Amino acid sequence: MPAMTTFADYLKDLRTSKRIGVRELGRECGVTGMHISNMEKSKSLPSPELIVKLARALEADVDEMSHRADHLAPEIVGVIHSQPKAVPSFLRSAKDLTPEQWAQLQKQVEEMAGDKSADDS
Repeated sequence: MPAMTTFADYLKDLRTSKRIGVRELGRECGVTGMHISNMEKSKSLPSPELIVKLARALEADVDEMSHRADHLAPEIVGVIHSQPKAVPSFLRSAKDLTPEQWAQLQKQVEEMAGDKSADDS
């Protein structure tokens, strides 16, 4: 899929590539077809909760969709709220990491989270 510059273009491209009509997508997400159409015309943006529903219905990555809509996924907001000092401090410290360093850091965090789950058993 080519890189899209707007959420509207991204949403329309995803929907049409899945051959889903605006009304059908609206029904799957609990909104009107008109609302889907308005988002595709950049007349409105979805709520973070609707982004999750859209991503699920379109089998898309919720983080990519959230990024395109300039939102944070609700679960990410929850993490930030649960650690209001640690998360921003961590992100400031990590802001200059390379993509390779981010990948390494993610792997380390996943291993730590796995170890915690094993400790809880």
